[in-house]
Amino acid sequence: MSSDHEIPSFSVLQLGTFLREGLSSLFPHYFWIEGQISNLRTVPKSGHTYFDLIDPISEQGAQPMGKFSVALWKSQRSEINKDLDKQSDLILAEDVQVKILAHLDFWPPGGRLQLIMHDVDPQFTLGHLAQEKEKLLQTLKEEGLIDKNKLLPIPSPALKIGLITSLGSAAHADFCDELSKSNFSFHVLERDTRMQGEGSADDIRDGLQVVASYKPDVIAIIRGGGSTSDLLSFDTESLARAIAESTIPIFTGIGHEIDQSISDTVAHTSYKTPTACAAGFVNIVENFVEKIFVTKSNIGNLSQNKISLAKAEQTNLYSRTTTIAKASLLHANENLKALKERTLLTIPNIIKNHENKLFAFEAQIKALDPKRRLAQGWSITRNKDGEIISSTNDLFINDEIVTIFENGTVKSTINEVVK
Repeated sequence: MSSDHEIPSFSVLQLGTFLREGLSSLFPHYFWIEGQISNLRTVPKSGHTYFDLIDPISEQGAQPMGKFSVALWKSQRSEINKDLDKQSDLILAEDVQVKILAHLDFWPPGGRLQLIMHDVDPQFTLGHLAQEKEKLLQTLKEEGLIDKNKLLPIPSPALKIGLITSLGSAAHADFCDELSKSNFSFHVLERDTRMQGEGSADDIRDGLQVVASYKPDVIAIIRGGGSTSDLLSFDTESLARAIAESTIPIFTGIGHEIDQSISDTVAHTSYKTPTACAAGFVNIVENFVEKIFVTKSNIGNLSQNKISLAKAEQTNLYSRTTTIAKASLLHANENLKALKERTLLTIPNIIKNHENKLFAFEAQIKALDPKRRLAQGWSITRNKDGEIISSTNDLFINDEIVTIFENGTVKSTINEVVK
C-alpha cells in the first residue's frame, strides 16, 4: 500500500465540496435533458417541488434504466408556471415526458447528486403527446375500435344513466342540474372517481366496470375543464380500449374546448361540457316522446281517414245501390206494363185458338163414337170376358160371343172357325 502522503484524505464536507466544484467544471452550467416525470411531489412547508426524471418506461411495472432526482425551487416554479400558461395549457404532472433546462449539482448535506431545474420546453412535451396520441389513434383504427361503441344502439327512452365523475364537483352539479330541469324521471347510478392525476385512468376504467354491472341504458364520463396535463388520463390506451369495447353506449362530457381526447374519439357520443352531455340525454328522451306523440297522431289520423273512407264508400255504395234499385224497379215496371199490354192483346186470340182446338177435339170424338159406327152398319163382337174380338185367331170352337148392333145384341156359340 502507498504511504499516507500519496493518498488524498478528505472530510465529508471537503469531499462533497470537491465533488460539487468538480461537477461544475466537468459539465456546462446549464444543459437540456429529456425524461419522464415520476414521483412528483411538493413540500408544503417550503413550497419546493421534487421529482424523479427517468427514462420513459415502455411496459407498466418495469424499472427505469436511468434516474435522476430533480429539485425545482419555489420561486423558479412560479416563473415556469407563468411561462407554461402563456405558451400552452401544460403543467408539470406525473408521467409527462419533458425536456428541462438544468444544471448538475451535488448537495453535501444530503449526499445526493441531483439536477436543479431552471426551465422547461413545452413544445417538446406537446409534440411528444401529439405523436403518442396519433400513434395510439392509428392502432385503434386498425383494430376497428374507433367506431365500435358508436355502432351500439341507444335504448329508448334511455332514462337509466351510469355516471363516472368526481362526486361533489362542479361538473357533477352541472350535469345533475341539467337533468333535473327536464322533469324527466332519470335514474342516475353514480360512481365517485378520480378524474385526473396518477392512477386516474385505471380508476375511471374500474368505474366503468362497476357501473356497467348495474346494466344502465347509457354511461356518461364527465369532468370540468383543465390543463392538457390534467386531461392526460383520457388519452391513455387502457381507458380508450375500455370505452371502445364496452357493450353499453358511452357518452363523454370532458370540459376541453381546444382538442378532442382519445376517449372522446372512441366514445359513442362526445360533448364539450358536462352540461352539454346532460342536455344530450334530455334531447334523446325528448325525441322519443315526440316520436310517441307523432305516432299517436299518425294513428289517429290514419284511423280517421279509414273511417272517413269507409263512410264515403258506404255513402257511395248506398247511392249506387239506390240508383240501381230504382233503375231495376223502373225497368221491371216497364216490362210488367208491356207484358200486361201484350197479354191483353193476345188473350182473345188465345181464347179463340183454344175454342177452335176444342171444336176440333169434339169433331174427332164424334167421329170416333162407336154408336156412329154402329149406325153405319158396323158391329162389335166381344168374348164372354168383354174383350173385343178383332180377328178369327181370337176365336175357338164352343166359345161364347156377343155381337153388338145399333139396335141390339146377339149371343152366339162358335161351332166352326173358318180362316
